[in-house]
Amino acid sequence: MLEALLGSEKKEKILLFLFTHGEAYPREVARTFQFHLNTVQNQLLKLEQDGVVYSRRRGKVRLFGLSPRYAFKKELETLLEKALGFMPQEEVARFYRPRLRPRRTGKPL
Repeated sequence: MLEALLGSEKKEKILLFLFTHGEAYPREVARTFQFHLNTVQNQLLKLEQDGVVYSRRRGKVRLFGLSPRYAFKKELETLLEKALGFMPQEEVARFYRPRLRPRRTGKPL
């Protein structure tokens, strides 16, 4: 939906994921959408260089999130929220709703 503005569908999905989850690991995003890890890392690094996202270290890994210092943060969040409103509810529930509690032990994926 936003590929024309953002340049790629993968970048759109990554930004929507960060918008709905707050912060995320690149591997978590790659696993959710079944993207290659390098693709997600490269997109996140480009977004970080442009100031759209930030990263911070947590132990040995890097967490990414939408940058609060980005000049158009409110506009971007409004655009992402509107894009979520036009998506099918099954897709929103599957990819963009963060888990609220841990998975029960022994429950199959």
